[in-house]
Amino acid sequence: MQGVQTGGRAISPVIGVVLLVAIVVALAAGAGAMIFSLTDESDPQPNARLSLEPTDDANGTFVLRHAGGANLTGAETRLIGVVSEDALLDEQFVAGEEIKVRPVTDEVTLVWYGENTDHVLQRFDVEPSSLLYDPTEIDNRCDWVADDVKANGDLDMSDDKGICNVKEDLDTAIDDVNIDLDSGSALIGNLDTDGDVDLDSSDVVGSITSDADDITITSNSNVYGDIVAQSDTNIDIDGNSYVDGAVVVNDGSLSLDNVSIDGHVYADDSDFPGSCPDTTIGPSDTSCSEYDPRDPDDY
Repeated sequence: MQGVQTGGRAISPVIGVVLLVAIVVALAAGAGAMIFSLTDESDPQPNARLSLEPTDDANGTFVLRHAGGANLTGAETRLIGVVSEDALLDEQFVAGEEIKVRPVTDEVTLVWYGENTDHVLQRFDVEPSSLLYDPTEIDNRCDWVADDVKANGDLDMSDDKGICNVKEDLDTAIDDVNIDLDSGSALIGNLDTDGDVDLDSSDVVGSITSDADDITITSNSNVYGDIVAQSDTNIDIDGNSYVDGAVVVNDGSLSLDNVSIDGHVYADDSDFPGSCPDTTIGPSDTSCSEYDPRDPDDY
């Protein structure tokens, strides 16, 4: 009787070891299944071949070409390092197509956003000398813009240069801030405000949007993007100034005198000026007197 009890106790450790091994194996299998299930949720990135090359125009524009591979849905992509990072937003970018973009840094990154993950599809090196302004020579960034707004109540730039998407990239609320650039100033980035905008001998490398009373562009100023007036905002452009993009008027007045506009003008006939001397509009440099404005709803 005593011997039987001793044998039973000797078998117990063996059974314990077997059970422990079984538990470890089960846990490992469960962890593996969980890892594989997480991997399955990762979105496969599209495989597309793209190129970014400067144009022959002396306005800092580049051409992004789709050379082959998977189609890219614009709503799932973002171009970081260009004026309009959502340049592909409304596009189904397929092989053989191209769009114009304007880099503002020496590296442009194309990012694709899937349902669960995001991937850098491609990085492009940009020669600083091919840009309108060399970003390495501009020290002022969004924090400088924010400090200027806090100090002055408005954004006043005089012979200053800064890189910032005003409003979009600022922590400071500037909804009603007036923007005044003069004496050779340059703002690299999109400008969006509910205040007035006044450019005098200055540049904006980006688009201008305002929902105030007036947008005034004068004295050899340049806008390398669109000018969009919200409802009842007036636009006055003169003095040998240049607009690289479109001009959009919504129930406000438009005045043009000695202006070159490479894009189209979107305005009702009643808002389009009856006289606009020394002004050309559109890709074909049509004389203003012969130009037919486009419907603002088509912008």
